[in-house]
Amino acid sequence: MPSSLQDSINDLLGLHSLGRYADMEARARAALKSFAGTAILRELLGVALAAQRRFADALPHFERAARDHPGDPQFWDNLALCQCELKQYAPAEQSLRRSLALQPGSIEALVALGRVLHLLKRHREARETLERVLTWAPGHPAAHYHLGEVLTGLDQLEQAEQHLRLALAAEPNLAATHNALASVLLRQGLHSQAEQSFHDAIALDPTSPFSHANLALVLSRQGHDAEAADAARSALAAAGGLERALDDDNLDLMDLIANVLDGGGATDEALQIFKAGIARDNEPRRAIWAIYAARRACDWDFAARLEPQACRIAEVTGPVDESAPWRLLFLAGASAAQQLTTARRSAQRVADALPRPVSASRTATRERIRIGYFSGDFYSHPVPHLMVGVIERHDRACFEVIGYDFSPPADDDYRRRFERAFDRMVPIREMSDHAAAELIARDEIDIAIDLAGWTKRTRPPVLAARPAPVQLQWLGYPGTLGAPWIDYIVADRVLIRREDEHYFSEKIIRLPHTYQANDDKRVAAETQGRSSYGLPENAVVFCSFNGAFKLTPDMFDCWLQLLEAVDRSVLWMLKPEDMARQALAARAQSRGIDPARLVFAPMVAPSEHLARMAQADVALDCFPYGSHTTASDALWAGVPLVALSGDTFASRVSASILTAAGLPELITCSLADYYGLALRLAGDHDELNRLKARVQALRTSGPLFDTGLFTRDLERAFTAVWARHRGGLPPDHITLD
Repeated sequence: MPSSLQDSINDLLGLHSLGRYADMEARARAALKSFAGTAILRELLGVALAAQRRFADALPHFERAARDHPGDPQFWDNLALCQCELKQYAPAEQSLRRSLALQPGSIEALVALGRVLHLLKRHREARETLERVLTWAPGHPAAHYHLGEVLTGLDQLEQAEQHLRLALAAEPNLAATHNALASVLLRQGLHSQAEQSFHDAIALDPTSPFSHANLALVLSRQGHDAEAADAARSALAAAGGLERALDDDNLDLMDLIANVLDGGGATDEALQIFKAGIARDNEPRRAIWAIYAARRACDWDFAARLEPQACRIAEVTGPVDESAPWRLLFLAGASAAQQLTTARRSAQRVADALPRPVSASRTATRERIRIGYFSGDFYSHPVPHLMVGVIERHDRACFEVIGYDFSPPADDDYRRRFERAFDRMVPIREMSDHAAAELIARDEIDIAIDLAGWTKRTRPPVLAARPAPVQLQWLGYPGTLGAPWIDYIVADRVLIRREDEHYFSEKIIRLPHTYQANDDKRVAAETQGRSSYGLPENAVVFCSFNGAFKLTPDMFDCWLQLLEAVDRSVLWMLKPEDMARQALAARAQSRGIDPARLVFAPMVAPSEHLARMAQADVALDCFPYGSHTTASDALWAGVPLVALSGDTFASRVSASILTAAGLPELITCSLADYYGLALRLAGDHDELNRLKARVQALRTSGPLFDTGLFTRDLERAFTAVWARHRGGLPPDHITLD
C-alpha cells in the first residue's frame, strides 16, 4: 500500500497506463479511505470507472472533484466528457465553459465545445467555434472531423467532405472519420465511394455496429440485397445482439438493420427486430418502416397495431424519411390528404439539404424538344415492361430522347432495348447528385421526366436542383410527390378526378385514354397445360399476382368467401416468403378452406408469366394499392380483371386501365359489389367466355395496347407543356381529347 498521497497517485496512473482499470478502481477506493476528501483521488476514481464505461457511476466523482477543486481545468474537461457519454449535453457545455474560463486558448476544450454544441443542434455556433480552432491549429484532425459532422448537420455536404478528408489526411487510421466520410458520400449519391469508405472503417474497427449498418444501407441502395442482409447481421452481432442493442437504446440503429434485412428477403428476422423496437417505442417513424415488413409477412395483427401510428407520420417533428410517402399508399387508413402532407414533408427534407440549384445558359431555339428520362430502373422491371416501347416509338423528327441512367448493372432484353432506343443513354450512377444535376443542365434538357418518384431506387436531389425548365413525373409512382420541383403529373380523367386535384402538388396532365403505357411488342411464351402450373384441370381459377404487401385481411377474406361459394375453385397467387405463405394457409384453414386450394406461383421471366396467366379465369384486384402492371398483364393474357376502385391514385389505376380497355362494367366501388361480380362471372361460364373473347381482342383493337397511339398522345402533352413554358405561362392543368 503506498505510504503517501503522491505514491498513491503514481500507483493509480501506472495502473491506468497498463489498462488495469478494475484494479485502479479498487486502489482508488482504498486510497480515499486513507486520504479522504482528496480531489485528485476522486478524479482518478472517476477516470477508472469511465474507462470501464460505467459513466453513471463515474459522474458523481467527477462532479465532486470539480466542485472541491474548481481551479483545475482538466477536472472540468473530464466532467464534460462523462456528461457527454451520458447525453447530458447542456451540463457538458457549462463544464467546458468553466474549463475555458481558466484556459481560454485550450484547443482541446474548444474542440470538445464545438462537438457539444453540434450535439445540442446549435450547428452555427458549433461551426464558428471549430473554425476558430482551425485558424489557430489549421491541421487539427479532431477539429476537421467535428466540423465535418457539423457541416453534415447543416446539409453542406461538399464542405463536410472536404473537412473529413483533411481529418483523414492528418490521422488516417480513425474508423469514425472513415464512417463519417462514407455517410456524406452516401448522401451525395456516391454509392461506390461510400461503400469503400465503410469497408475502410470496418477494417480499422470491426466492432462498430454503425459502420456495418451503414455498409448494409449502401449495399441495399445499390441493389445488392443479399450482401446488404449479411452486413446487417454483422451490425447486429457487433451491437451484441438484439437485447443488448435495445438496452443501449440504439433503436434507430435497429430500425436500419431491420429495414435492410426486410429488403434482403429476411422478413422474419426483420419482424423480430421491429417488434422488439415497437414494444419499446411505437412511434410513427418506426411504425411506417415496420408495417411494410408486417404486410410482406401477412402478419396482419401486427400491421393493424402499427397502422394508426404509421398514418401519423406527417405529424412528427424532424425530417420524414423518403420512403414514407410510398409506404402510406398501401394503408387503407391513409387518406389522400395524408399522402400529400407526408410527400411534402419528405420533399422539404430534400429541399433543405440542397447545396444550391443548378443553371445553364441555353443556346438558340432548337427544332426538337429535348426530353430527359430519369430512372434507376432501365432493365427488366415493372415500369420498363410498360414503357420501353414508348422510347422506341418517339417521333425523332420532333423529339430528342435521352436516358439518364443510375440503374444497377444489368444485361437483359429490356436493358438492350433501352440502349438501342435512346438517342443517348447517359450513365450517372457513379456521379454525385449535384454533378448529375449539373450534367442534365449542361445538356439543356427541356423536359425532365422522373420515372421513380418516392420508390426504392430514387434520387430526388438531382431533379430538386431544377436542371430542366419543365419537370414532370410519370408512371413509376402512383401518387403525388408533394415536390415543388415537379410541375406536372401524367394521369387521365379516371385516375385523378377534378374534385381530387387539390390532393396533388403537381398540375394534372390528363391523357385521353389511360396514363399507363403498354408495350405491344411483348411476347408470351407457349402456354402449357394447367397441370404444368400446379392447377387442377377442371377448376375455376381466380388469380392475383400482386405482391404480398398489397394484401389486406378484408380482401383475402373476400377471396376465401369466393372459394367457399364456388365449387372446385382455386386461388392462384404469386409465391410470397415462407412466413406469408404459412400465414395465408393458416387463415384459409381457420375459415374452413383447404390450404391446398391456394396455389403459389414462383417468379418467372415476363414471357413465361404472360403465358401462364392465360390459364386463369378471373383476375382479382387488390385494395387500396391496386393492380397496376399486374392489371395490364392480366388483360394482355386474355384474363378479365375484377377491379375495386377507391379515392386515391393507387386505388384507381385498375379503373383507369379497364376504362381504356372498354370494360367499365368490371369496375366496382365496394367490396360487396366486387365479391358479387367475381361470383357472378365464376358461376356463368357463357358470360365469362364471352368476356374472355373481348379481353383477348384488346391486343389488336382499342387504345390500351396501342403503343404508337399512346406515344403520340404523350408527345402532345409534352408539346403542350413546353409551349406554355416558352410562352412564359406557369404550369396549369392540361386535358387532351
